[in-house]
Amino acid sequence: MRNRSTRKPAGAMHRRDALKLISAAGVAGAAGSFGLAAPAIGQSSRTLKFGHMVPTKTVYHQAIQMFGDELSKLSDGKLKLQIFPSSQLGPISEMLQSVQAGALEFSMAVPAWYSNFMKPMDVFTLPYIVSSPERLKAALEGDIGAHIEEMGTEVGFQIIGYWLLGQRSIVNRLRPVETPADCKDLKLRVINSEVYMATFRALGANPIAMDPSELYLALQQGIVDGFEYPLPDILDQKLYEVAEYISLDEHTTDFFLNTTSPKTWAGFSSEEQQMVSQAMKTAMDWQWDAQPKDIARARGELEKLVNVNPITPDNKKLFLEATQPVYKQFEDSIGKEWLEQCVKALGPGQA
Repeated sequence: MRNRSTRKPAGAMHRRDALKLISAAGVAGAAGSFGLAAPAIGQSSRTLKFGHMVPTKTVYHQAIQMFGDELSKLSDGKLKLQIFPSSQLGPISEMLQSVQAGALEFSMAVPAWYSNFMKPMDVFTLPYIVSSPERLKAALEGDIGAHIEEMGTEVGFQIIGYWLLGQRSIVNRLRPVETPADCKDLKLRVINSEVYMATFRALGANPIAMDPSELYLALQQGIVDGFEYPLPDILDQKLYEVAEYISLDEHTTDFFLNTTSPKTWAGFSSEEQQMVSQAMKTAMDWQWDAQPKDIARARGELEKLVNVNPITPDNKKLFLEATQPVYKQFEDSIGKEWLEQCVKALGPGQA
């Protein structure tokens, strides 16, 4: 259908330089990062680092830029944000560990990555649990979000906000997926999550855990047959160049958690904390409005480039039935009461 590209993953060439830069910045700003003698308002400015894994041509990156712009404006230039996109600071796991340690002020990841630190976050990765972005947003702004914040603090993450990704769907280079039977033996890249692995095994696929920075080359070399992603990410990362079938099963409605560490947070004055919170709220309000529009844009563009097929209601029931046992499998590790609370708040899904 088109020429296969041989490009290298974005940001790969800059990682070493970026790590040197963050290391130097971390030494220079260690006092502020760990809550020791943090500069007060009116003293010298500080540069805060935000590392993430997505390209600059995304709504997420634009929201981070807005967060930085608002933070600079609110602090009269005393708090500045330096952004490291496209996994320049390493894989997601390393960035999250750097946040915990206070060496990196901000990063983001989806619940499946945070579940390595707090198992109840696996609930958001359960297949078809979220019925709509609107239900998800309401839950995150209510009791569900409050409990996430409590869990995060206990393991070294101060949650400052959320970005909407949207529905994740199956993408592969071999065939359209209409029913679970079409997933049989497909080698699909998934997040390193037990729930994702179990979900796609239930559908008959062979899931392979892999950092997203490795995905393009893995598809190009045939190490994997496909993956599962939100539509804008498929387009913005040009993954349609190496996988031409997109099947809209929408098994997860995903989101990013934006975090710092409690140590870093304690290093801000109360005024600075209010500025960070206000800047993030402004960026969040914009991002949650912009992302659905970007999803529609991405679908329109992808339909011109590759094969995009919706899943019929009858076939969707087959996906729901095939993955129902995954809920029971992880009930104990997630927590039955928390699972029931989330199903009720996010449902109907598998309720």
